[in-house]
Amino acid sequence: MRADQQIQINTLLLQREELFVRIHDLEKSAAVLLGEPYPFARPPLPSDPRNQRKSPARTAARDPLRKHKGLETAYRITYRRLDQVRQEDHDDLDALRTLLASQGKNL
Repeated sequence: MRADQQIQINTLLLQREELFVRIHDLEKSAAVLLGEPYPFARPPLPSDPRNQRKSPARTAARDPLRKHKGLETAYRITYRRLDQVRQEDHDDLDALRTLLASQGKNL
C-alpha cells in the first residue's frame, strides 16, 4: 500500500471513530434524560447483508414414463398377481401415472 493511500485510510478511520464517539455521547444523553439506558436497536450496517446463495433451482423430477414415440399408441404394464404374470395395455398417460402413484411399488 502506498503512503498516500495509507494516509487517506487513516483519515477515514479517524472520522469513523469520531462518529462512533458522537453516537455514544448521544446515547448517554438519552440515558440521562430517561434515568436508564434506552434500548436502542442496532442499526443495519452495510457489512451486515451477506450474499445469500440462491438455492439451486429444483429440477422437475424425472418422469419414469416417456411419451409415445413414433407409432406407439399405448403403455403395456406387466405385473404379478397371485403367482400369475398379467399384462395390461393403457393408452391414457394420466391414468397410468395415477395408477403408478398409488400402486407403483406393488406392480
